Amino acid sequence: MNAPADLLAHFDLQEDHPFVSTLVARKAMDFAELKAVLKRHQAFIKGRVDTRGVVLFRGIDDANAEAFEATMVEGLGVDSWNGFNLKGLPGAFSNWLRGYTEGLMGSGDYRRFVTSNTVQLGPAANAVQGPHVEGGGSPKRARYLSLCCFQPGDFQAETGLADLSQLMRELPPSLRDKYIRAYNNLYYITARKLNLLDRVLLSQSPITVHERLPDGRARLGSPRTPAVCMHPVTGDACLQTWAFARNTNGPALEAATQAFSDRPGLSRCPNAEGTNYLWGLYSAEQKALPWDEAEQRELFAHIYKNSTLMEWKRGDIAIIDNIRMAHWRMNGVQGQRKLVQVQLGNFDANDFGPAELHGGVTPEPSHASMKKAA
Repeated sequence: MNAPADLLAHFDLQEDHPFVSTLVARKAMDFAELKAVLKRHQAFIKGRVDTRGVVLFRGIDDANAEAFEATMVEGLGVDSWNGFNLKGLPGAFSNWLRGYTEGLMGSGDYRRFVTSNTVQLGPAANAVQGPHVEGGGSPKRARYLSLCCFQPGDFQAETGLADLSQLMRELPPSLRDKYIRAYNNLYYITARKLNLLDRVLLSQSPITVHERLPDGRARLGSPRTPAVCMHPVTGDACLQTWAFARNTNGPALEAATQAFSDRPGLSRCPNAEGTNYLWGLYSAEQKALPWDEAEQRELFAHIYKNSTLMEWKRGDIAIIDNIRMAHWRMNGVQGQRKLVQVQLGNFDANDFGPAELHGGVTPEPSHASMKKAA
C-alpha cells in the first residue's frame, strides 16, 4: 500500500531501513494532532508495523506522558493492555505491587507506572539487556508496543531492535527445526521463603508455585508457551525470545561484546543477574531440551548481527510489532532520560504456535510461513 497523500502532507516518509519506517513531521505536532492523523491512517500505519516491524514518528512536541496512552489507543483503535498489570490496577498500587514482587524475586527492571498501563522504563547503565519480546515470559502478551522519548539519555542508551522472522529464516536448519518444535519454559527461584501475603498475591497471578524447596523458598513457573509464534498477519514464523533471564545473561553479554565491539566495557544486565529467573526449552512432551551456553551465544549472535540500534531524539514515538520484533536496552549515560512505554492489544501465543495452526502437527520449517486458517 502506498503512503496516502494526506499523510505525506504532514510527514516525510523514509524507508531506507529493512524494518523501520520513519515519518518525520514537516512541522512540530502535538499529541492531539498526531491522534487525528493516526485515526485517518490506521490501516496504513498498522500495515507498515505488521509487515516491516517498526514505525517511528519523529518531531512530536508534547510533554504530557498521561496523554500519550490516549493518543495511541484512540489513534490506532487498539485497547491498552499491560502484561505486568493484567487487572488494570491504579498506577500507585501497581508500583507498590511491582516493588513487592521485585523483593520476592530478588530484583527487577525498575519500570514504574505513570498510569495503570503507561510505564516509565528503567534507567540506562553500562549494561546490555538480552533480546526479548515484551511479556514473553507468559503466553499472554501485548500485540504492539509504543515508546515515547520525552528526554533521551545524555549519551547513547539506544533501544536495540531485531526482526525475529528474519532470524528464523537465517538460522542453521538444525536450530530452526529445534526451535519451531520447542516450548519456552520460564521459572523463578524466590529470593526468600514464601509468607502468607506472598501466597495470596500469587493466587491472583498467572505465576504458580511449582515446587517448595527444602530451604523454604519456592520454584515459581509461568505457563508453558510456544518458542515460535506464527505472525497473525503475515504468517511468518517468529522466535519468541525472553533473554531477560539469569542463565542467558552471560551468553547474551558475550555475543553483544563481539557484535558491538565499538562499545567497550559492556557488563551483564544487573536486573537479570539479580533475579534467579531461568529460561529453558522443552519438548511437546514436557521434557527438557539440551540448550547450552554455546548454542545460546550462537542464537544471540544471529540476533545482534542483523539488529539496529535506534537512537532516540526528543519527541520520537515508535510503534513496534511485539511478535515480529525483539528489543533490548543498550548501555549509555542516563542523564535525565525519560522513555515511556504503552502496551497495546492482547495476544495469546498459545493460539499461534506452529502446532495449533496445523491441526496439532508441528510443520516442517519450510512450511513455517503458512497463515492461520480463517
